[in-house]
Amino acid sequence: MRYRRGLAWLVLGLVGCSSATSPTSQPQPSANVIAAEPSALPAATSVPTLAATLQPSPAVSSQVLPQPLYALSSQPNGVQIVRLETDGKTLTPITNEQNGVFDYQISSLGQIAYIANNDLILVDALGQNREILVDGPTIDPQADTNVFHRDQLNTPRWSPDGSSIAFSWGGLQVLSLIDRKQTMLQPHTSNADAALADIYAYSVLYGPNSWSPDGSKILATAGFVPEGGNLVLFDLASSAPLTITINGNYPCCHVSWEPDGSAINVTNETFGIFPTGWWHINPSTGESKALIDGDNVAPFQPVSSVFMQPDGSHLGFVGTIDSNDPMEISAPLTLSQIGVDGSIMPLRQDSQTVGSVLWAPDGSGAVIVPSMMAETQLQWIPSNGSPIADLALSGANMQWAIALDQ
Repeated sequence: MRYRRGLAWLVLGLVGCSSATSPTSQPQPSANVIAAEPSALPAATSVPTLAATLQPSPAVSSQVLPQPLYALSSQPNGVQIVRLETDGKTLTPITNEQNGVFDYQISSLGQIAYIANNDLILVDALGQNREILVDGPTIDPQADTNVFHRDQLNTPRWSPDGSSIAFSWGGLQVLSLIDRKQTMLQPHTSNADAALADIYAYSVLYGPNSWSPDGSKILATAGFVPEGGNLVLFDLASSAPLTITINGNYPCCHVSWEPDGSAINVTNETFGIFPTGWWHINPSTGESKALIDGDNVAPFQPVSSVFMQPDGSHLGFVGTIDSNDPMEISAPLTLSQIGVDGSIMPLRQDSQTVGSVLWAPDGSGAVIVPSMMAETQLQWIPSNGSPIADLALSGANMQWAIALDQ
């Protein structure tokens, strides 16, 4: 097996849900606070209309991007959500949180849910109409790791219809925006190991990764403490968990659903700790199938972030490494088309270092972070071979705005 020694930072992706993140002191709750008492999750009865949540974008002179783009970006007042218009230049600050924004996600209705000051907060597409949905407890920056594991809010993830938000707080929870009630799907697992219990109160920490396209399941991360983990798929009708691994290994590092929900894609472009290549996970059985085995079949092909096209083929960033190449952690990747027969056809003549990837909804290209380690200037990589565009924003966790005509 062509595994190579990785860097210690690779472990962070595995236990991101369980790692103690740099905390900040929290202000007192403001108005519109919803108490955090878990209760049964009701069936959705109505959803806010799209027109009620969106506002027109500022006028732009030219178009580089297919839609406006959001990202987390380091600003003088901390990490904030910033919006970049389709010209690739016009920036609009969305948040102005005193202690910065920890994580966020855009709903199918254009609303933004994010974590700041250890609260779950809701705003509209331009950062207005701010409302605290869940008031998390204040955490002392010097608190013990177990306090963060117990009290920290994390990873807001919208249901496909925009009616509910899954998030991590003491376990995997779901908040319904219909009547603002919460349900705990899976609490963190208390540590039963006497040798570790005095150090770590929990052995497994749960948080959402994504919802299935039909909204019937939630794919969650189970982060082992102090390290390791797997993915767990929860069926909301039965709450029955299905553990997902790749040959016993953690499914890392880019996870996405096929549009019809028939499979879960797992790709990894980094050699070292986790299986490298592209894997299909059957959401009914949890079984994994290697579509591109980047570790064991020469030439070795790391893959990052595939995107399914209407004809069943996929776009992806793919590298090729000969068995005689020098040992390395990551390789330059080329935007390519992967056919239904497994054939790989490069669509560009250049290659890039690829961190995170956000594909355009129409497959016309992708926004990438051209770095594995640092927040850097974002780039637009067209699928048709046109020149790369440097965008006027450095950031991470990119997400598309919802167009008014969608």
